[in-house]
Amino acid sequence: MSEEDPVIELEPKNPFSWKIVAMFLVAWLVVFGLMYELKSGMIRLLLPLIAIIFLIYLVICTLYLVKNRK
Repeated sequence: MSEEDPVIELEPKNPFSWKIVAMFLVAWLVVFGLMYELKSGMIRLLLPLIAIIFLIYLVICTLYLVKNRK
């Protein structure tokens, strides 16, 4: 008779990553530099958009952490 494979319990990974935070910061700085160089009002709209997406990311990570805290 063959033995049953052991059950592997997986723990969910934390969605927070410093690489993503660095990516948001670099994107914000690039858009800020483009806004300064090109003096375009349309590019200026990207700054709050990137900031809002970053805040949504942080809220989701925080809620996920609080939900899975033991």
